[in-house]
Amino acid sequence: MTLGKIAYKYLFKPTFSVRYHISHFGLRGWLNMQRGEQQMKKAALKLPPVKLLTDKILEVSFLTGAKYWHQTIFCAYTLARHLDGRLGIKLYSDGTLTDEHIGFVNQVLPGIEAISEQQVLQHLDVVLPQHHFPTLRYLRNWHPFFRRLIDIHTSSSWAIHMDSDMIFFGKPDQILEAYQQKTAVYMREQLASSYFVDNEDILSDKHGINCIKSVNGGIIAYDNDKIDYAHLEEKARLLLQHYPHAGPAQVEQTLMSYLLYHQNAEALDEKSYSIFYDNKPGFKSQSIVRHYIFKAKLPYFTTEWKKVTR
Repeated sequence: MTLGKIAYKYLFKPTFSVRYHISHFGLRGWLNMQRGEQQMKKAALKLPPVKLLTDKILEVSFLTGAKYWHQTIFCAYTLARHLDGRLGIKLYSDGTLTDEHIGFVNQVLPGIEAISEQQVLQHLDVVLPQHHFPTLRYLRNWHPFFRRLIDIHTSSSWAIHMDSDMIFFGKPDQILEAYQQKTAVYMREQLASSYFVDNEDILSDKHGINCIKSVNGGIIAYDNDKIDYAHLEEKARLLLQHYPHAGPAQVEQTLMSYLLYHQNAEALDEKSYSIFYDNKPGFKSQSIVRHYIFKAKLPYFTTEWKKVTR
């Protein structure tokens, strides 16, 4: 191993997250985030339980694990509270979810359903067998991103997945309507460009891959029964063949947007289903849900979750 590779493996890579956050928030901001997240983990386990009822009006899925279980609790808890417990919750593992983490969530939200790795693999061997869908199975093993696309959305009928770094401040009527009508919806990205492997026109003209622009993965729902997975396998293979240097986030975003395009998906109202990017975002009072990404992680970990416990 060369000196450069040794430095990358033992110095650069292990410290990347710390250096990234310090560059964005400064040392004081990073320390405040660390302190706030530890407080959030403790507070998550002290939330008064909301029992999930069988008379549910919505069912949602989370991909979660060791780094996100407390965020999942806050997101699911606030949603369940606004639905008076009439909510079904499925937990899927990003590869790090343990029985202890499941117990933490179940302590606050008794009645969750945790889908084990064994259950997922048994299901995939039926609906996406390796010999027929080698590319999709490869993607699932490549990065946890693809477990949203593959583990959650190969279940039958309409399914919605939510990122954990969100908090609900109201009843999500647009999502409830989509659930009843089995229509596809997504959270609208508010930045200028979409994060695809290539320009949308090139993807469409050259590869027959049409995508909806400005899709954010925070909330995505569509009817799984309408997906042609043989066709999706072909498109996934094309992306890997022609864009070998594309990252997993770009490939997953392209495929997810492609699926949404073919189900005529509608964007959730961006004023009510809001994405915040800045560490001084000026939160909108009409937000039903707030999704905290990039620099908005600072207020998320230091102040926003505390509004739930008041």
